[in-house]
Formats: sequence, C-alpha cells, structure tokens
Amino acid sequence: MLNLDKNQKYLLACSHGPDSMALFFMLKEEGYNFSVAHVNYHLREESDEEQRELEAYCAKNNIELYVKEVTESLGETNLEEQCRIIRYTFFKELVKAHHFYAVLIAHNQDDVIETYLMQKTRQNLVEFFGIKENPIIFAVKIIRPLLNYTKHELLMFCDINKVEYSIDKTNLQDVFLRNKIRHQVVEKMCKEEREKILEKMALENEKLAKLQKKISEIKTKSIEEYNRLTDDEFLYAIVSLGRKIKPNFVMSRAQGLEIRKIFKSDKANVTVDIDGLKLIKSYDSFDLIVDQNKQDFSFEIKEPSVLDTEYFYLDFTGDTTNRNVSANDYPLTIRNAKPDDTYIISGYSKKLRRLFIDWKVPVILRKRWPVIVNKEGTIVYVPRYQKDFKKADNCNFYVK
Repeated sequence: MLNLDKNQKYLLACSHGPDSMALFFMLKEEGYNFSVAHVNYHLREESDEEQRELEAYCAKNNIELYVKEVTESLGETNLEEQCRIIRYTFFKELVKAHHFYAVLIAHNQDDVIETYLMQKTRQNLVEFFGIKENPIIFAVKIIRPLLNYTKHELLMFCDINKVEYSIDKTNLQDVFLRNKIRHQVVEKMCKEEREKILEKMALENEKLAKLQKKISEIKTKSIEEYNRLTDDEFLYAIVSLGRKIKPNFVMSRAQGLEIRKIFKSDKANVTVDIDGLKLIKSYDSFDLIVDQNKQDFSFEIKEPSVLDTEYFYLDFTGDTTNRNVSANDYPLTIRNAKPDDTYIISGYSKKLRRLFIDWKVPVILRKRWPVIVNKEGTIVYVPRYQKDFKKADNCNFYVK
C-alpha cells in the first residue's frame, strides 16, 4: 500500500485526525520503522484530550512519541504561519537529534485540490500548484504518501479497520476560505471532475517548471534584461528573488504588474514595499532587500591603522594622500553620510545628496555610504561610487 523504504527510519507527523491516524495504521501494519511527532498548540478545548488519546495509542502499539506543547501566546495575526513555523522547527530538531530519514505527512487528494483552488482564488504567484509530494522544508525531507487517496477513502479506511481518530470541529465551520472550498466545492466533486482538475494542475505545473528554468538562467538585476521578459516571466522572476530572502514571500499579480510599470518608467529611483521586503530601482538596475532601517555607524581612529568593518575597509598605515588624509587630520571619524553633509570638490562646496545623484549612487547605498571626517569636523574624503568597481590588491580604502 505504501511505497516507502523499509531500511529507513521515519518520523510521522500526527494530529490524531483521520488522515494521520490512517497513515499510522498503514505504517504499523506494513512493518515500517517509525516514531510519531505531535504538536499541541492549546488553541482548542479538545487538544489535551486528543494528545492523551494519541499517547495511549502509541503506548499500546509500542511506538515512540515526541510531543511539542506550545506554551507561548500566539497572536491572531498570521496564526497559521506561526503554527507552521513551530511545527516544522520541531520536526527539524527531531530529525537532527534522532537521524530520521524523512518526515511523513498525511496530506490527501482533497488537500491538493483545495490548495490549488485557494491559490487560484487568491491569485498569488506560486512556485507550484497544489501540494508537492517530496519537498524539502526547513532543510528536512518531507514525504506525503497519501496524495492519491481522497478524504472519503481515508475515512472509510479508518472505519473498516476500526482506527480511532479525532475530528477537529473548526474544520466543520465555513469561517475560513479553505473550509468553504472544502465543503462547498471539493466534497461535491465526482471522480471525473477530480481527475479533470488534477490533469489541469499537472499541465500548469509543467508550464511553470519551464518558466522557472528560464528564470534561473538570469544572473543580473538589470532593468533592461527584466523588461525583455514576458509578464509571467517577469512576475515569477521577482517572486523567485523574494523567496531567496524570505521563503514565504508573497506577491500578487496586481503588485507585480505595478512594479513592471515602474521598471518601464523614466523614474530613476523608486522604492516599493512588498510583503516585508523593499524593491529598490536605482537607474538601470534594482535590488530586493529586507525592509529594515540600517543603523547609523561611526568609527574613530586616533592614528594611522587598519579598520575592517561590515561597511568598509581601510588600511591607513601607509601613504594616504590618495584619500586626502594627512597626519594633521587625526583623529579621524569614518561615519555614514548625512542628508545635509557638504564636501569641497574642485574648490566648490557641494551637497553630498547632489553629488550622489551625479554619481548615480543607488538609493540603497546612500544612507550607508562612508565619509572620512577630520578632527575639525570637515569631510576630507568621500569615496567615489563606481558601478563596476573591482578592488585592487593595494587598495587602502573601499566600500563593502
């Protein structure tokens, strides 16, 4: 019934619901080596009783059980995501500590179709339609061996084999979108309708895989190169970049098309907030970064020395005339540029913000661009921005 490797040891994620308990029974009957992991979020009155029943069932069948009891308070915002992080972090810890080959999760065909219909309803850009059978989540191998079984088949299996299970009453309420889709659409589908939608999903995933292959070949963040992409390629390219920084990054099609307009506009510097990240267009290139305010920095050197920071590197133990620094300038302060800073260049005082515009310094760099200030408080040196800067072996000052 299950096509798993009997030479491996598995960890079963079990809620005591009918799906995971059906998988529990199959693993036991077919002689697999497995243990059970259960997370009690304490969000429902029945959760403690479900935990006790699972503990008794595991003891009866001589199966090792690991329980995570969530004691911290969970806010209502992004509750599902909070629970997911807790759950998979727990699985990861167990896999590492006990050397399990993979975590088994009892998602079924109904879950696949529900997820697909939710993805279509929300119109978010996804990397896969439905549910993957063997993904890697939190650096852990996940196997979902029941994706070809319907919910009804698993309930029948439990009843026929007298497998005990609990029903989460919140799943019976049409408060959440998934429950509405489950009860009003998926449960009413006939076999032919299910097959048709699964075939459609397979075709869409095949198309998506080809698109993602093309995107993976893009190695730059050039506005010009991204403007050559089709709408779908462009949208998925941005999402792909976002998920390298934030795995659960979400961007709607509408948001993506607005960004596309910005890329095609004549505006040189634009910043857009998307799901906790900042997309920054700077002239002919762009970047996607975590949305956080970079702290100001200030370092002092009282005499010629070496200073290596996360912002810049300097070695002033030798000749520093190329940085307009003399012995009389010490102690030096190297700090980030300020909005009202001025700099004497070619005998004229010029605002740094104007100089940054002339040099086409990307917006992302301006607030953390270092300047060298002498003991009198005068800026004596500002490193010039070079888009294609390459550090020379004897470089005594450079921005990171």
